Amino acid sequence: MISDALLAAFGLGIFALLLTAALSPLETLSWWAGWTEEELDETTPPPPNPDSKPRRYIVYLSGVASLSGEFLLPRERSFIRKLHNRFPDAVIVSDVFPYSPNGMPLLETPRLFDRIWRRAQMLKLRERESLFHTLINLRNIFQVMVSADHRYGPIFNQGAANVIETALIEDGYTRGSGAPVIIIGYSGGAQVAVGAAAFLKARLNAPIDVISLGGVLASDPGLHYLRKLHHITGDKDNIERVGAIIFPDRWKLMGYSDWNAGKKDGRIEIHRLANMSHAGVKGYFGRPPVNGVSNAERTLEQIADLI
Repeated sequence: MISDALLAAFGLGIFALLLTAALSPLETLSWWAGWTEEELDETTPPPPNPDSKPRRYIVYLSGVASLSGEFLLPRERSFIRKLHNRFPDAVIVSDVFPYSPNGMPLLETPRLFDRIWRRAQMLKLRERESLFHTLINLRNIFQVMVSADHRYGPIFNQGAANVIETALIEDGYTRGSGAPVIIIGYSGGAQVAVGAAAFLKARLNAPIDVISLGGVLASDPGLHYLRKLHHITGDKDNIERVGAIIFPDRWKLMGYSDWNAGKKDGRIEIHRLANMSHAGVKGYFGRPPVNGVSNAERTLEQIADLI
């Protein structure tokens, strides 16, 4: 009976995965059609005080293991706290869910397979690996691929930019103030950050910088609108290398791609961290000390230097 239940759960999980993959572009198109999106407040913001210095705003976009902007892994929460302590004068926005064009978390209805996502959240809180954990990753990877797609990407990325802008405004950002925005995109969050850059720059009229942390990202046209992209990668991060392989425009022989053009003119800088992998205790947010210093502390120091 137990084996039958496991087989049934596995079958339902595979069905959910395949259906999610097929519907990934449709979620973007439904947002574009106006079926799921609440209109962004277009009221004119008050003019910025010319005597006040613009504050620094930092947006954190979680990796593909994310279920919602409100749900961060303990390692990520610890990193955000330390980042806030390092930059107490900055506004840090960490509640954005980047894997939906309208920012709807997996745990909110209406969504198919809501029970699956809630079961996955419970297991993740217990730090237990499971099939559900894999389903979350794969579901969000499909959304990253939509963001990188030349057909659906501009639509998805415009929605992601709206979600990021809304979160910034709710935390006090003023359009036209010129306050710089720094987006830290972990894993697939880096692709969403770069994809949204063109729309954010146009709407905020402010410089946009992206710090890619183990980012799996394409040679996206949004790279052209960044003031700077800092691409941090661990020398043992095999997941990050996937992006450099599966997106041909990132290959060195594509000399005129947005990625290679950005590297040539200095807008894209690569920073390599030794003995660091993509996730887990040996990943960017790993907390066990190695020679007295944890990976999380090394990552924080690298990002702090770049900021």
